[in-house]
Amino acid sequence: MRTWVPPRGGWAAFAGAAALGLGAVVGPGCIGTTDRRDFNQEIQARGGGLTSELPMTAVHTVASALGVIDFDVRTLSVTPLDGTVVLEVRNPFAPENLDRYMVVRGTVSQVEPVQLAAEEVLDGETFPVSGVALDQVDAMVDAALAGFVSDGYVTSMTVTRSPDDTPGDTTHEIVISFALESPRAVGTARFTGDGEPIAVVRA
Repeated sequence: MRTWVPPRGGWAAFAGAAALGLGAVVGPGCIGTTDRRDFNQEIQARGGGLTSELPMTAVHTVASALGVIDFDVRTLSVTPLDGTVVLEVRNPFAPENLDRYMVVRGTVSQVEPVQLAAEEVLDGETFPVSGVALDQVDAMVDAALAGFVSDGYVTSMTVTRSPDDTPGDTTHEIVISFALESPRAVGTARFTGDGEPIAVVRA
């Protein structure tokens, strides 16, 4: 089990710093003297804006809401541009149930039950979130972009168990995937749950 310390400041600190770098907020759809499109382009120019702090803050928020130190998830997905993290969480007090938590910039905005098939066995699909190298996201993003095109950026991150037929993956364990884009290319970078590279593939 990995040991991690809840981040200080949370995702709101990053978003605030980004907005500060572009000027003060002046009305809906605008950030400083720069409109939303320019702001998005600025974040993309910085590699998409994904750092370890965003998923780690979300995990800490959900753990606090549940009143536990660690919990199991089936999937964890991150959209850095809008600061959203979605986690499919196995209820620690009713382990036959799965709930979807949406965390936006460090605050739980929605919780809803997940429908499961009668034959679904969560033991083979879920894993402790503490076993994922969320504290190494920055390094993984750097490695992913280094193996992609020069003007690439990360649009999303997903953590799940690898299906047995994933090309290039011999572990069939936890896989961290990054969706990559540039004005002229798309691709995917995959890492093990410990943060070791598997492959960077351009579509």
